[in-house]
Amino acid sequence: MGTGAVLLLFISLPFVVIYFLNNGNPYTRYWTEKQVPAHLEAQGYTKDDLLEAHWVLPKYRINNDIYTDGYLVRFKDEPTVTYTYGVERKGKNVVQYCEKETEAIDSKDSPPATTLINSDSTKHSESNCIDHLANR
Repeated sequence: MGTGAVLLLFISLPFVVIYFLNNGNPYTRYWTEKQVPAHLEAQGYTKDDLLEAHWVLPKYRINNDIYTDGYLVRFKDEPTVTYTYGVERKGKNVVQYCEKETEAIDSKDSPPATTLINSDSTKHSESNCIDHLANR
């Protein structure tokens, strides 16, 4: 019985690792998908205010105080700006990243260019935002 359990562990470990790499940690995804919509609702936003809101898994490591999972939000009244939210490891508080992405279309033939912008020029920026690359 013990040998079978060890063999099962060695066989299943690569599949578990591949799952986590492709889909993220289910625990942190759960917290992100639970906390961020509740935070937005507490801020007074409804689903009618949102153009897009969903969980994402970044391709690189971000702030070590925040779970790697993120939550992207675009508002209907500011459709070209993407806001990113995260959940703190300690306390599970929702934070907004100071860096926002904006899409600017140069011409009809070129694809939209994505650039980072400062929080001062956006409508839905929170005053207590954090730098996504701090504490790496």
